[in-house]
Amino acid sequence: MKLRSLLIIFIVASLTSSAQKLRKDKNYFISAIGFWNVENLYDTLNDVWKNDEEFTPSGTNAWTGPRYWTKIDRLAEVISQMATDVTPDGLAILGLCEIENKSVVEDLVKNVRLKKRNYKVLHIEGPDARGVDPSFIYNPTYFTVTKSVSYHVTLPDTGYKTRDILVISGLFNGEPLSVLINHWPSRRGGELKSRQGRINAATMARHIADSIVKLNPETKIAIMGDLNDDPTNESVKKHIGTYGDVKEAVAGDYFNPMEKLFADGIGSLAWKDSWNLFDQILLNKPFLGEYFSWNYYTVRVFNKAFLKSDHGNFKGYPFRTYSGSAYTAGYSDHFPVYIVIAKEKK
Repeated sequence: MKLRSLLIIFIVASLTSSAQKLRKDKNYFISAIGFWNVENLYDTLNDVWKNDEEFTPSGTNAWTGPRYWTKIDRLAEVISQMATDVTPDGLAILGLCEIENKSVVEDLVKNVRLKKRNYKVLHIEGPDARGVDPSFIYNPTYFTVTKSVSYHVTLPDTGYKTRDILVISGLFNGEPLSVLINHWPSRRGGELKSRQGRINAATMARHIADSIVKLNPETKIAIMGDLNDDPTNESVKKHIGTYGDVKEAVAGDYFNPMEKLFADGIGSLAWKDSWNLFDQILLNKPFLGEYFSWNYYTVRVFNKAFLKSDHGNFKGYPFRTYSGSAYTAGYSDHFPVYIVIAKEKK
């Protein structure tokens, strides 16, 4: 396979404090894998099977065609810039959440800002009452899909349906990789009251990942998503089983590069003047070896100034599409995140 623009470069080793080292006397191919909660990407049509009425022209959000296409262009603007300082192809893989259907993601990847990348889309409809699900886009130059499936998450309140976990397996330039895209239950009703739902989601995600690794221990696993918990919360630390220092790698557990960022006060969303880092990418040990294969290099929260609100009570917060019921024409209430991966050029 021809890899048109995998960069053979050395990246300055001080990108973030969560970076592994690249040797100055070596050249590397570079790529990137990301995740973004794009905040309610709905079309303008009323789907009778979903509670989407507020995102219609006559609904409370007055969600019209012009607003929809502005949202699509805003999202494409961001995705087109992510990781382009290290590779001109930008993201090879991007997990998304709060997606109504496959059609809206197809509109997104066809946007003029992204069209040249030839992104492909995978989306499976789930049981969420609002009709929002995880989705997956990928550059076929880098990734070949072999399997896609979604798994239900059972909650303590069995009358409430939450988002499925979308699992995409395939080959990243010939190397086995499985991506689990999550959007765990929210903190509605309070963190403590809602905690068990996220523990259930974490337990399911870990079970799926363990099943994949059992079949092939060399498979790289990326568990990504809006977890509605921080890196230090029980669902992540205990029920996924994570650690924050690559020097403490445990074969059966997952490295969380966001743990150090969170300790340094970096977040992906803000609430009541406090930052959370709910948007995370967790990696198993095969991602942490030498760069003879594709391995983790560093992590970033993409929080450029243009993605932040520049005035009012929410100055510095992510610049969202709606502030309450007021349309603000922003991007999302979350910043996107991504990891940079590298492979030594032979």
